[in-house]
Amino acid sequence: MTAVADPPFNDLQRALFETLDGALTVNVYDQVPEPVRGSWVTIGEAVGTPDNWHGGFGWDIVISVHAWTSEKPGFKTALGVAQDVIALIDHQLNELVLDASTWYVVSMRFVQLQTLRDPDPRIRHVPVQFRAVIHQLEV
Repeated sequence: MTAVADPPFNDLQRALFETLDGALTVNVYDQVPEPVRGSWVTIGEAVGTPDNWHGGFGWDIVISVHAWTSEKPGFKTALGVAQDVIALIDHQLNELVLDASTWYVVSMRFVQLQTLRDPDPRIRHVPVQFRAVIHQLEV
């Protein structure tokens, strides 16, 4: 039986960053520089549940990607960025490359989108959640 590997959270975050950075027309940040204006994306929170079975290990992870904008009133721009994020991630298994010697993505699905008003009235925020099912390769 294969020993359980370190959880794939950092690997998943790196893969999302590499998929989004350069493919979007906005900057992608882990830590947002202050002050920031315009539109941007952050890779946010993750909640993981073990998805183990007899003889194998895996994770069911819900991870958030946040679209932000401060350039125009209303949600139109932030929703446009969120739609671009969804197009790049939802069902795109080949785009998400994890540590090939340890983990592979079984499925990556869009779960939900929400529009939020920031305490700063100029900022609009659209968190988008995805569900990743990740299994450990047998060694």
